[in-house]
Order: sequence, then structure tokens, then C-alpha cells
Amino acid sequence: MRKLKIQIADYLVVGVILFLGLSGLWFNLQNASAAEQKYAVITVENEQVAELSLRPGESMSYTFQFGEKDQHTAEVEVEDGRIRMLPLPGGLCPKAICSHTGWIENSYESIVCLPNQIMINLDSATAEDEEIDGVTN
Repeated sequence: MRKLKIQIADYLVVGVILFLGLSGLWFNLQNASAAEQKYAVITVENEQVAELSLRPGESMSYTFQFGEKDQHTAEVEVEDGRIRMLPLPGGLCPKAICSHTGWIENSYESIVCLPNQIMINLDSATAEDEEIDGVTN
């Protein structure tokens, strides 16, 4: 059996593919962080509870109700274009993964609390901004 030798052209092709892949990744990450206006959408049990603006330089705290008959309270902090969820009592969220997620600021990040069905997603457009562009029958 004959051994194949790697030629200079093979190294060139691999180098070009790596360069294109890494430059595409860099371009996507730059565009993700350069979005105009970001909003945090908070949903509890698949119902939207709040939509908070994440403006750079602003900070605020937001409290919302969840659970049966809205008996529990959760709090999120917004600071300088990013958001995080503050810890819930141990009985409500035993592993506290939602609060351990920390600050999120990119559209591909989210905070999820499975026991309480709480989700925080980031979006660059609000529901009010989205318009119907056509109707079909």
C-alpha cells in the first residue's frame, strides 16, 4: 500500500478554510454585540411578564410574581446593557442554576429556571416593533 504525502497545496487549502471559518465567527460575534437596542423578555409559564430595555449606562431592579396565584416573587437586575437574576429561596429553586448563570448581554444567551418555568431571553426588537408584512388566504 502506498502512503499519501501531504502537499503544500493541501496546507494552503486547510489554511484558507480555517481563515474563512474564524473570520466568519469573528464577524458574527461582532454583530451580536453591536445590536442597536436590546430588550430582555421575561416569560413565566410561557406567558410574557415583562419586556425590559437594556440601555447602556442605565441600571434598575425589576420584581415580578410567579407560581400559583402569584405567591412567589423573583427579582432581576439590569445594569449597563446586561441582566441577571437574583437568587431565589432554596425551596423554590434547589440548584439555583438561574442565578448562577450570572450576567447575560448577548442575544444567544438566556437565563432559565426550570422548576419555576421562568425564562429571560434577549432580543433586539420588541413585539410592538414587529409588523405583519402580508396575509395569505
